[in-house]
Amino acid sequence: MEGMLIITEAIEAANRSITAFLEVLADIPQESLTKPKTVGDWSIKDIIIHLAVWEEEAARAFEIWKIGIEPDWSHIDNLDKFNQESINSRRRWSTSKAIEHLKTVHNGIIENIKSFPESEFAKRGGMPRWLYSQITSHIEEHAAKVAAYKHRLTALPESKM
Repeated sequence: MEGMLIITEAIEAANRSITAFLEVLADIPQESLTKPKTVGDWSIKDIIIHLAVWEEEAARAFEIWKIGIEPDWSHIDNLDKFNQESINSRRRWSTSKAIEHLKTVHNGIIENIKSFPESEFAKRGGMPRWLYSQITSHIEEHAAKVAAYKHRLTALPESKM
C-alpha cells in the first residue's frame, strides 16, 4: 500500500512539473520561443525538444528496467554532444510540434508507469531515482530557467520586446 502512495505521488509530481512548465511557456511571444541563445546556448524551443528527448530516453530505460535490467546509459558518452545533436536533429520542428511531442511523450511515460504493477515497484524498492528525476526535477530545472527569461522579457520596456 505504501508503494502505491509513493508511485501515485510521483505521478502527481510529474504532472505538476509538466503543467507548470507549459504554464511558463504561456504568453511568451512566438519570436521569443525561437530566438537563439535566450536560455544559455539554447532557444526555448530547443529546451522543449531537449526535455522531450530526455523523456524518450527515460521511457526506453523504463522498458529495460521493467524486465529487471538496470539501464545502460553508455550510448551517451558525451552529454553535451548528445544534447546538441538531439536538438539539431529536430530543429526544423515548429514550436507547437515540439510542445505537442513533449506532452505526448510525457503522457505516454506516465501511462506506462501507471500500467506497471504497484507490487513490482514495491519489490524493486519503488520508482528508480533516475526515472523520477527525468519526469520531475529535470523539467522543473528548465522551467525555472525559462521563467527567469520570461521575467526578464516582461520587465523590458515595450520597445525592446
